Amino acid sequence: MVNVEHIALEKVVDQELVVALKRWYQLCGQGGLYQRDALGFGPLVSAPEILNGRSAVLAADVDDPMNYVFAFFGGDFNVYEDRNFVARRLHDIPDKDMTGAFITCFGEAISARKPLAHRITGTFGGVEVTYDRIIFPTVNKAGNVDRLVTLSTEINRKQCDREQR
Repeated sequence: MVNVEHIALEKVVDQELVVALKRWYQLCGQGGLYQRDALGFGPLVSAPEILNGRSAVLAADVDDPMNYVFAFFGGDFNVYEDRNFVARRLHDIPDKDMTGAFITCFGEAISARKPLAHRITGTFGGVEVTYDRIIFPTVNKAGNVDRLVTLSTEINRKQCDREQR
């Protein structure tokens, strides 16, 4: 089971996420949309607050969210014992509850056209993990959201007892 809670950007408490959010607005202004084609991807890549081991970039320019592609996946991630999720699609995530939660969150970020924050709790291999994530949308020349940069930080991790599994 996956629980997703919307949190206001101002309520994000992890200092690294706060710094990344400030950097994001420095790069793209208060509108919150990064113009990749105009600015290039370099400023993001050179911003360690944003693209680091806890981030992912998803190509979100296809109609079916299950086909969103992980264009970049941070080295600190360990998804289902797999550290190499680059060029894999969202439908490759084995936990369908988690996939559904991701699709909902990503869709909200695309519609909002601005950064959004969520607190997510899920159980992975008998371990309950709670983490905060900010989704940062980027737009192409046509003004369509085509990439989602996600940045996450773990808040809590605990072993589940047998009854919870």
